[in-house]
Amino acid sequence: MTVTLHYWLGVLVIAINLVAGLWGIAIWRRWLPTGRVYAQVLAASQTVIIGQALIGLLLLSQNLRAAEQLHYVYGLLPAALVVFAYSARRDDIRRNILIFSIAALLASALAVRAFLSSGAV
Repeated sequence: MTVTLHYWLGVLVIAINLVAGLWGIAIWRRWLPTGRVYAQVLAASQTVIIGQALIGLLLLSQNLRAAEQLHYVYGLLPAALVVFAYSARRDDIRRNILIFSIAALLASALAVRAFLSSGAV
């Protein structure tokens, strides 16, 4: 059950962070207006990353291991990106949107790599 949840949450991490990242770039480029819905999607994308990392740690505590050791690096880097994005915030809203968008796109790419190194594919 937990492995299946980790698998599908990984798919969600990839998808929602890709959406949040591309949407944020469109807002930063002023192709789209900012709004509450984007803020909620961005918050959800970060929450899913943290949840995925916690479930991964739970699996590790149950002695369930990934096929490759690099899975742990690629799995924890998105969580580090969330922390970095919050630590890099300033008063400039456009700059913050850019930083969070880039972090979301990188998190999505890292999650793809973690997914490929998990042995599930």
